[in-house]
Amino acid sequence: MSASRRQASRTVASCAAVLLFVFGGFPTSAAGETEYALLPALKTDLALEGLLLDIAHDGERLVVVGEAGHILFSDDKGLSWVHADVPVSLTITAVAFAGQDQVWATAHHGYLLHSTDNGTSWQVKLTGSDVARLSVGAIEQRVSELQVTVDNAPPDAREELEWVLDDAMFALDEATAAIDDGMTTPFLNVWFANDRDGYALGAYGIFLRTRDGGETWAVEGNRLENPDNYHLYDVARTSSGTVIVVGEAGTLLRSPDDGNEWERVDAAYTGSYFGAVAANDDSLLIYGLRGNVFRSVDQGATWTRVETGDRRTLTCGAAGEDGSVILAGAAGAVLQSHDAGSSFSVVPTEGNRVYGGVTVAPDGRVLLVGFGGISIVSGNKHE
Repeated sequence: MSASRRQASRTVASCAAVLLFVFGGFPTSAAGETEYALLPALKTDLALEGLLLDIAHDGERLVVVGEAGHILFSDDKGLSWVHADVPVSLTITAVAFAGQDQVWATAHHGYLLHSTDNGTSWQVKLTGSDVARLSVGAIEQRVSELQVTVDNAPPDAREELEWVLDDAMFALDEATAAIDDGMTTPFLNVWFANDRDGYALGAYGIFLRTRDGGETWAVEGNRLENPDNYHLYDVARTSSGTVIVVGEAGTLLRSPDDGNEWERVDAAYTGSYFGAVAANDDSLLIYGLRGNVFRSVDQGATWTRVETGDRRTLTCGAAGEDGSVILAGAAGAVLQSHDAGSSFSVVPTEGNRVYGGVTVAPDGRVLLVGFGGISIVSGNKHE
């Protein structure tokens, strides 16, 4: 069986079990569950005590997202929260601000949500069927290119290329079927560099880009060296314009020119990277399973391990303007750096929470979300 066909039946790697819990599990295709998930989200006081998966801020506005379509916002440093109007009850996996009053969120079933009023109300921008339709166009182009390559290939290289073409045809059939049925593949993250340039990425190598503020999106996963369609978990960009994407099984992709050309970087670690952070000194950090943290000071070309002394899996991170970096994850793990990630200290926490999202507020407080709601780190103290 070819690599892509094996991939079609592949479930999430068992070593990423913690992260699966953070994302609330991948969706099923049961009709009843899908119908419920497409109803407007219920506004319940229990939302802040449930599973929250990400948090972001722009100025004083904080936004948190989580299971059952819950999106809430706060303008008083998190003292009180208001439910946003959300048109679906899908699990919301990530949130990102993108300029004046513009906010984006990713969800299960290939949904992408957009807010034009700073997160107060939301609209569906893309559905799973829309993403499948975009994928068909990209795969059709790939099939045409491969067919020409096969036709012109020497006999000794043709068999391997025919396998690649067969994989592409199989992917095209799947994407075509998903136009009518809808994707069940979840988006796992969304990120914007400014009010125009952004990415949405997720399971099985799904990778979309916009260059016009989300007005249009293009599938660009075929431009990445990710033949096994490994899950893509996070993206980060330096102020110099280097973009990196990290994912499952040591996936580390780098673009030195703001996403125009991509290359695969030999991973220093073959386990999964769940996140990436660009620090204020233009260095980059990647982190993931078993507490592995690596740092690059040459725009992602080479990487050095950062010894933290902690082996708990890390699933989220954020950088402050003062050179601070915070990483968090499973079993209550919270690591803090005051030197742009060159070294870390462990912040003591109570319990064994799994954190799914973190942000550094303007007042320097670190806000974390995960199972059981919101936690705060002030200084070196967990509250």
